[in-house]
Amino acid sequence: MNDKIKMLFLDNPEMTEQIEAFCQRDPLFSKVKLEFYETAHEIAQIVGYELYDRFEQRFGLYTARSSDLYYLFGLGLRQEVVSALQPKMP
Repeated sequence: MNDKIKMLFLDNPEMTEQIEAFCQRDPLFSKVKLEFYETAHEIAQIVGYELYDRFEQRFGLYTARSSDLYYLFGLGLRQEVVSALQPKMP
């Protein structure tokens, strides 16, 4: 079972393309993405590319780690709920 789940999520070379296609179907995602890049370009022109690039890299790492931790917390919470709903075995 674990191998099937791993193959579905980790060993799937098409996953990135599928996620990107899914995101592009959301009009709000496309709008906020465009607005982000417009603002990023403005900021980079003001502060310079090097400082902006360093900011964007660090911000990306920070938000990615935050997302990972929220996801892991949710997995743990779901596991607790599923365990609590299962009947106790003697």
